[in-house]
Amino acid sequence: MKDVPHYSLYGKSSAADAPHYLYIAHLEESLPKHNWEIHPHRHDQMHQLLVVEEGSVFLQVADWSAEEQGACILSVPAREVHGFRHHPGVRGHIITISEPFLMGAFAETERQAFPFLFTQPLLMRLREGSQEDQMLFSLVRQLVAEYENPQTGQACLLGAYLKILFVLLGRAAGHVQTPEQQFDAKITIYEQFLKLLEAHYRQHWSISRYAERLGMTESRLNRLCQRYTGQNALQIMHGRLVTEAKRKLMYANLSVNEVAYELGFKDPAYFSRFFNKSCGEPPSQFKARMRTQESS
Repeated sequence: MKDVPHYSLYGKSSAADAPHYLYIAHLEESLPKHNWEIHPHRHDQMHQLLVVEEGSVFLQVADWSAEEQGACILSVPAREVHGFRHHPGVRGHIITISEPFLMGAFAETERQAFPFLFTQPLLMRLREGSQEDQMLFSLVRQLVAEYENPQTGQACLLGAYLKILFVLLGRAAGHVQTPEQQFDAKITIYEQFLKLLEAHYRQHWSISRYAERLGMTESRLNRLCQRYTGQNALQIMHGRLVTEAKRKLMYANLSVNEVAYELGFKDPAYFSRFFNKSCGEPPSQFKARMRTQESS
């Protein structure tokens, strides 16, 4: 049965002394062997940055796609389906980072300032004349140089470069909690909620069950989710189901009924109504539309 491929890395093999938590490939070296195209896939424990310094690329992340001309950086969190189709002659890098290493580079209070940074795709286009954007691309080149020429303290320096790089990406995307917006809720609790949701969304746990596992009330969980996402817990839970439904409909060789059952729905008709309410079209129509776009 066809499903979304789970990849580790692509490109040439790492050197024996390459760090296990980071892999960097030059697009102009790794892509020709793939005919300049990386088909939709996901990485379960790795965050990726696609850095295009020159050329154009067609980006696909989940059900969103766009053609980008010129320098840009795309941040793709772990478990997000994505694919790239580059035009020959593109220059840049694909940077694959172990999720635990990346998260460990940020203290809890720092992650609270950028709640979307590690959970949502971000696209930053180089703005002409922007010194901050130029700094981003300069940091990428320093990161690559340190990766390719390891010296004592490499992990510390790579972690520092990545930290600054992601902070600047967060600023450019505008997903920042200002000091006056921050409050005493700990982002680690919200992150625990997301981990529980990832493990149990197919079982359709209730909000009260998640809250009980986290040792809090439903209202507190809703306030926590609202602060970091602008959505309540139920909206996040439904959003996770919709995301997986779209993945299955787009990439798996499954009927709408089979997708419904795989996602824990006992009644395919109810699943169709749920999907239609969330997406504005029935799942069968969404599937047909995505297949038409893919073949065009």
